[in-house]
Amino acid sequence: MKEVVINAELRTGTGKGPARQIRMAGHIPAVVYGPEVDPIIVSVDEREFRSAMKATTASTILNLTVDGKVNKVVLRDLQRDPVTSRVTHIDFHAISMSRPINIATPIRFLGTPKGVKIDGGIMNATMRELDISCLPADIPEFFEIDVEELGIGDSIHVNELEIPKVNILSEARRTVVVISAPTVIKADAVEEEEVEEGAEGVAEGEAPAEGEAPAAGDEAKGKDEKAKTEDKKK
Repeated sequence: MKEVVINAELRTGTGKGPARQIRMAGHIPAVVYGPEVDPIIVSVDEREFRSAMKATTASTILNLTVDGKVNKVVLRDLQRDPVTSRVTHIDFHAISMSRPINIATPIRFLGTPKGVKIDGGIMNATMRELDISCLPADIPEFFEIDVEELGIGDSIHVNELEIPKVNILSEARRTVVVISAPTVIKADAVEEEEVEEGAEGVAEGEAPAEGEAPAAGDEAKGKDEKAKTEDKKK
């Protein structure tokens, strides 16, 4: 279990005006809430928060220090400015170390599937996080899945995964990763068929190109038509 320390300050003002002033001062408005605590409105230093986030995942427990008191929290929600993407508000969820918590843990895929490395297939990861429930002390920083032995057509589903001391909440039938056949082969085959069909059309139906000599049969036919025309004139 990974823990990261973040310092926070109590704030008294609420609403858009005070929140705007806090942001102008280089801080981010935030709130701490949970089943066993009363909501606390705080602010955190923007630079410190950004630095802390580089060392965290969705399942990291944060030690949020407020007036010297350490609160065990997890990050529940981030609000961002739609233009600048800067964080404008943070929701921290206070947790109890003795009660299970529902949280999402990141998935990491290990190795390169043989279906990709040898047969040129494509690995499609349909899930990047796994919903779990466990005691905070048992939260994994991430969950690793070895995909090296997967060939084309192979897949892994949620019901095939096991994590010690963890209850997996994600739907059991969901596909986590699948190795698909390469699509380039199909595209090349279609192009080859089109080229062959075009070549047949030229051979059977097209007139000779400009500058080419007509076939012997065509030349004789042309002479007969010319002779018939001259007889009619006579």
